[in-house]
Amino acid sequence: MKLWPSKYNYYYRLDSNYTFLNNFLTGAVDLIESSIWDLMLGKEFNKVDLGPLSNLTERGYYYKGSGEEEKLFQKLYKNFLKKAIERPIKYVICPTYSCNLRCTYCFEKDLPGNPNKDMDMDMLDGALNGIKEVSKKISKKIGAVELFGGEPILPKNKDKVKAILDFAAANGANTTIVTNGVFAGDFIDIFKPAGDNIEMLQITLDGPKKIHDSRRKTPSGKGSFSEICRSIDRLLENNINTNARINIDNDNIEYLPEIYDFMKDKGWMEHSSFKSKPSLVTDHSTLEYIEPIIPEDMMLEKLISIYDRYPELEKAFGFYSFKPIRHIIDILNGAPNVSPRYFNCESNLLELYIFCPDGYIYTCPESIGNKDIAIGKFYPKLELYEDRMSLWRSRDIISMEKCRECCFAPICGGGCPFASIATSGGKEPVCERFQEVLDTFLKHRGNKIVERFAGN
Repeated sequence: MKLWPSKYNYYYRLDSNYTFLNNFLTGAVDLIESSIWDLMLGKEFNKVDLGPLSNLTERGYYYKGSGEEEKLFQKLYKNFLKKAIERPIKYVICPTYSCNLRCTYCFEKDLPGNPNKDMDMDMLDGALNGIKEVSKKISKKIGAVELFGGEPILPKNKDKVKAILDFAAANGANTTIVTNGVFAGDFIDIFKPAGDNIEMLQITLDGPKKIHDSRRKTPSGKGSFSEICRSIDRLLENNINTNARINIDNDNIEYLPEIYDFMKDKGWMEHSSFKSKPSLVTDHSTLEYIEPIIPEDMMLEKLISIYDRYPELEKAFGFYSFKPIRHIIDILNGAPNVSPRYFNCESNLLELYIFCPDGYIYTCPESIGNKDIAIGKFYPKLELYEDRMSLWRSRDIISMEKCRECCFAPICGGGCPFASIATSGGKEPVCERFQEVLDTFLKHRGNKIVERFAGN
């Protein structure tokens, strides 16, 4: 018998009894006896019982014909494109490039100096009308509205924030707000009437007070921890959905237990309107790792070491900051429709339109202010740049040759499009350390998968 192995197989030998399998095209995840898998790798198919052999072909680890996987790949791609038509569009409004903080790792350091850094009400009206026009052009409804910056929740922006919230509600769209949180407590009077229409405020806490204040401070050097905590208290008192994001890198990851204990002691962790999760600090302007940003597998090792000492944190925070682990956990937890990612993110699919105070429209938060890769302009009138839009839209794992031979392509989608545009003009994939991350995760947590699914 002749069989063809899938090019999208990932496997990790957990121990002498079990090997972990994942096929990134079909989404299949399995535990297989290591002895059987060794025979499959050695192409000794005649020694494998019919049951396991049939299972491995049915789930896409092996094919009976040389072209069968390519047919499946193309079929799933067509299905993906059909579903993409129905995917919602998110509109982001940056009322200002100004910010009251100077965070050490901010990717927007140059924006506050932009001469066109604030929207007036006339420009905001232009942005809101532009959103309606874009929705009409692409025949999609306004799926969601997000406030971003700079820092959108500044006292000078209060009228504009209210206008945006009213616009979202009138168009049946939920709102999210990405804010440093310093002034969020002063906006309760306009947040509270919006009620459940505000999906969440994302606010960053980077550790206990001393650590946070060393990273997220005002231009004068004053810390922001106390003001942000007061804001979170006020938001939760009014049952406004709040997500505390903990940006972690090599400088502050060891302080996760302290910030967790702080949030728990405050009563936030038990509040129905509160969520918190760590998020890796990244720099997509370069392909190098520059301290305190270190490779993801090294960060994972450090995080697992912390979780081993503080198991409660693993239950609270998990591993969702790591994309390939999130993919596996979603499947193991029964997530429906885990399909391949032919594109990397919503910017790739032009599902994100960001309206900024320089009058331009961008499709990636990290690209704002860079007019050379803006996808359009909305002020004084709407213009969309088809050539720029095509630059983002054309990056998929079909068009990039290196991706066609990579087993991780269906969960990577070619890597960050902004990083690719910044480093290679968008022509090359940006490869992440998925192999190292998954190997590290299964080295330390594979035993739990065996206990859960093999009954050991």
